[in-house]
Amino acid sequence: MLRKEDCYLAGTFTKTHGVKGELVAKTNGDLLERNKLESILIDIDGGLVPFFIPKNGMNSRNHSSVRILLEDMATEEKAKRFIGCDIYVPMKDVPDYIEEQDELDPNVLIGFTYEDEEKGELGEIVDIQDFAGNIVMVVEINGEEVMIPFADENFIDLDEENKTIVMETPDGLLDLYLD
Repeated sequence: MLRKEDCYLAGTFTKTHGVKGELVAKTNGDLLERNKLESILIDIDGGLVPFFIPKNGMNSRNHSSVRILLEDMATEEKAKRFIGCDIYVPMKDVPDYIEEQDELDPNVLIGFTYEDEEKGELGEIVDIQDFAGNIVMVVEINGEEVMIPFADENFIDLDEENKTIVMETPDGLLDLYLD
């Protein structure tokens, strides 16, 4: 069984579209639009459940969302239960996409270990949030969620094999959360 840590968070279902079971998904990047995926994984109650997409079942809606019809999803009522569910794609299906990107998509960092250049390993990246173009990593440190900006000037190293990222944390930021 695949774990979320082994997958790319591709988007989230936000609403239904029409009465034939189509769903609208807000996307994280353009992975869903660029690749004709035959299936996706949907987070249902903490578990990843595979769903197949029929031919021509995924269509771009605008720059940040797509319409997706899941196989055997024929009514709006069936589709409504997926609103708010996250969409994942196994990492084995996305390496070419990641390599083609001009810059790193921060969503691939969910599940990575965050290391500070001076303080060492601090915790796991549990979420990525976008505040009007300002990307923030949510790192769980000693049971607390700490928000750390994802800025190129603070980036030091990324180890994909060991799933770690090393950054220079802005001075005083950790003290705000951990004192």
